Amino acid sequence: MADPHRRCGLPGGHDVGLFGLADGVAVITGSVLAAGVLFPAGQVSARLILVAVAVGVCAAVLPDGRMTLVVAGLGFVLFTGFLTNSYGGFRWDGVNTVWHLFVFAMATAIGLAQRWIRAAQGDLEFDIAMRNRLGEADGGENGWSSLR
Repeated sequence: MADPHRRCGLPGGHDVGLFGLADGVAVITGSVLAAGVLFPAGQVSARLILVAVAVGVCAAVLPDGRMTLVVAGLGFVLFTGFLTNSYGGFRWDGVNTVWHLFVFAMATAIGLAQRWIRAAQGDLEFDIAMRNRLGEADGGENGWSSLR
């Protein structure tokens, strides 16, 4: 069972908990609706960029990779069904569908990479703080103080 108190690594360590997936679904659904309202049917690229950016942001913020994959998949299905095709029909369109899938995969990968970098920076800051405290506790005699 997933830990409902896991932190997602946002600045300040915001607690997403069990509402992370619901928030991601709401953001993706809202971005699909916004893309449909803001851009006419002929501007598929603009619609794709808007929804892909929302998928990337969700990938960077959601605390779990499984949630990220669900939200990215939902974004692709909603984009393909409602913004590319009509009335929610999911139709394989050849090269265009592969291109759209590639854009969603890259947006997800960039978001996950950004989340990984942010987590690695947090771990590094923690390590430096611990080394500094250990160096102060022993008077700097065992080499820890040289790592500051």
